[in-house]
Amino acid sequence: MKLMEEIEELKEYKEDKDLPIAELARRIEADDTTVGRWLKGGATPSCYSLYKVRRFLNSVKGWEGSKPLEPFKDKVTREREQTKKDINYLKQRIKDLNDIEDLDTLVTELSVITQLGNLVRDAHKMPF
Repeated sequence: MKLMEEIEELKEYKEDKDLPIAELARRIEADDTTVGRWLKGGATPSCYSLYKVRRFLNSVKGWEGSKPLEPFKDKVTREREQTKKDINYLKQRIKDLNDIEDLDTLVTELSVITQLGNLVRDAHKMPF
């Protein structure tokens, strides 16, 4: 798994400063086990954790090379955005289904084919 840009920078900072994970985690205000998993690529930070990582990296770099902080999105905002995406996806699926011409005809044909298949199956079960 490819590490996120912020986590790559955090890893470089840790190696440059020869910091133990526990000290790095303390500076970020995160759990040391979690930070270790981020650095190894075993876990992905939440939006809020990424915000804290970016804030930390900006503070140690000063103004040069620092990225602007994206506003922290709380859980409700993230869920609202995901719900909008889900609704748009469902709208598109409904539109695709409505675009199928003669859907009723296809359903009727499928029903007839199923009935014919049942008749053939039943006919083969009877002895001649």
